[in-house]
Amino acid sequence: MMNLPNSCIAKKMKEFCTRIGADPLLVQGAGGNVSWKEGDVLWVKASGTWLAEAELREIFVPVNLPHLQMAIAKKDFSVAPKVTGDSSLRPSIETLLHALMPHKVVVHLHAVEILAHLVRVNAKEKINKLVNNEIKSIFVNYFKPGADLAKGVSDQLIKNQHADVVFLGNHGVVIGGEDVEKIASTLRMLITILQIKVPHTMNESRDPTFEPEFLARGYIPCGDKEINQLATKNSLASRLYEKWALYPDHVVFLGAEASILDRSFDSSDLDSVVTTRPPFIFSIGNCVFESQQVTLAQKVQLRCYYDVISRQSNFKDLTTLNKGQIFEILNWDAEKYRQKAPSD
Repeated sequence: MMNLPNSCIAKKMKEFCTRIGADPLLVQGAGGNVSWKEGDVLWVKASGTWLAEAELREIFVPVNLPHLQMAIAKKDFSVAPKVTGDSSLRPSIETLLHALMPHKVVVHLHAVEILAHLVRVNAKEKINKLVNNEIKSIFVNYFKPGADLAKGVSDQLIKNQHADVVFLGNHGVVIGGEDVEKIASTLRMLITILQIKVPHTMNESRDPTFEPEFLARGYIPCGDKEINQLATKNSLASRLYEKWALYPDHVVFLGAEASILDRSFDSSDLDSVVTTRPPFIFSIGNCVFESQQVTLAQKVQLRCYYDVISRQSNFKDLTTLNKGQIFEILNWDAEKYRQKAPSD
């Protein structure tokens, strides 16, 4: 029999998820996850589902909490969550993060205002200086999502048992609280403290050139004028070469590197780029072209990249995932499943 969540708690959680899920500066597609604890059950967002759809369909799956807690006590971070009841949903990749936190409600997000700091060199020192003592927090350097990250967070929580916020380098933030209201309050405070003013730039109005050549190969101009600045604004376009793989979800949905065509490209260059059918092609000085098969998940991830990169004043301060870290993400079955989930 399928377990059913407490209607009062579930209602509040779903309303909260729908609200934050509608804000692309907080949630991007299937990214992020939310949980709450009811007795021996951990209700956690299912892998591949979208927080924005929390009130439209079932996105939470019940998991045996004591089973996870016993494994964590033994430092077994490779433990597989046990779904209770007959749910066909697969628990989030980050389920262990939620079990680790002692709080009743736990939220993990890739919020842009926070992520924009987390992708910087010396992010820990800079964030600690800004947050100061207003929030009890810890910082965990980058680990592969899943077991490795759970172990890294666990090691820090043992030393700082009263932490309500966990900053994850090149990844996101985890917030714990006794109820939704506390979570929302902490999130608002973090956004206020870490908010970065985005320089205002005039959107250039231009008609993409070579459009017929792209259209013949299944690509059309991107309709987001700000995203097009990734190809037309020199300070942003130059980042595509070396500052692409900033965090896991970006790599999962958009690939290990950007598909770029320099200003002097010819038809053979275009044919070479489209061979791998990338979701986006960055035609420098022209515009961003998107595949006619591009998914909404890929679109929101590229928008997130623009939002993060446009908040940087010194691009030399950015740190990216290395080749080994990229490889282990792209060759992980759990991430392949999440990409293919129906919501995507």
